[in-house]
Amino acid sequence: MKIVIDSNIIFSALISGKEVYIDIFKMNDVSTPDIVFSELNKYEVRLIKKTKLKKNEFRTFVQMLFEEITVIPKFAISPENWQRAYKICYDIDEKDTPFVALSLEFKVPLCTNDKTLYEKLKEKGFNNFVTIEELMKLIKDQ
Repeated sequence: MKIVIDSNIIFSALISGKEVYIDIFKMNDVSTPDIVFSELNKYEVRLIKKTKLKKNEFRTFVQMLFEEITVIPKFAISPENWQRAYKICYDIDEKDTPFVALSLEFKVPLCTNDKTLYEKLKEKGFNNFVTIEELMKLIKDQ
């Protein structure tokens, strides 16, 4: 399945250090917008403090995780989908615009753990979601 993941999915993976995330990403065609790098840089210290991994294990886990994620540059998303995403996200959380825009661009589900975002997007008619729990279940069922 082709999916777009947002920052909080990546953060959850990094904090937990659970290899199931790598398995999920390997079994799916996973993309995220390049804004994820500035988010990771912004929260790097906090992520390292919260992770259950040692520093060298954390670094290795990050590398393994990003081997399974395609990072898409902002300019690869059409202006029309940027505008649509912004109209959907501006009064929820503008920072989620790139993730919604990429989901619209590829016409694939957005995977997020952000319950508020999920609920607010649904209220606005955006229903193309998949949860990490659904993806984990797919792995267990195989």
